[in-house]
Amino acid sequence: MLLNQAKKRGGRRASVRKLYSVPAWMSERAFAGGFDLAGSGYKLTFAPSEAVASGGELHLRGRLTVTDPRGRARTRDSVRVTLDSIQGGIGAPPLRRRAVSPGAQTGNEATSQQKQQAAGENEKRAGEKQEERAEARPGGLPVTESTGPTSFTGVMYFHFEPLDGRALGVPADLGRVQLNLRLAPLDATARVLHGLYAAAVDAIQGEQADAGQAADIIRELNQLLGS
Repeated sequence: MLLNQAKKRGGRRASVRKLYSVPAWMSERAFAGGFDLAGSGYKLTFAPSEAVASGGELHLRGRLTVTDPRGRARTRDSVRVTLDSIQGGIGAPPLRRRAVSPGAQTGNEATSQQKQQAAGENEKRAGEKQEERAEARPGGLPVTESTGPTSFTGVMYFHFEPLDGRALGVPADLGRVQLNLRLAPLDATARVLHGLYAAAVDAIQGEQADAGQAADIIRELNQLLGS
């Protein structure tokens, strides 16, 4: 999303482009997206390598790569993004994994077993969905895909720390760029990360936030991001 802002300077009008937001999708461990500027397309990839829970917020730090229309890529390491808000998803929720203790194995074998269990649970959930919708919550609201045990994070809205557009080859103000991450994983790694990100959001910012559980989830998330 772009907006041209005109400012008067000494009787002259100078056009300042400002980049407000970039849509992105999960690809393996990275967030891949792009944006248009003055009729030219740019590609953007953010590859998180570390997650931190601090002050009731989720922060990710990693490598940012911007590729200009000519195919020249510029990178910056240790870029921080902070989660501002989320949007709920609709459909089968992601696999909710139990956080593992430090030094525990998190290989493909365990992941495959959990996927099989999740598949069975999803099938069972599909058959019970109509009954769940009819049930009343304590507050009087029915359970739907967006509430109760079937709810999950579908979109995460992050804000980048202030970026230098010139250093990244982008002729625009990148002082406060929002990254709109759609959690629609198409590969095994992204599906596992979707479950961990959703669990982290619940533990850090949910109605029943749990600092201890959040620490365990962040630990497992970092094991996967750093592998």
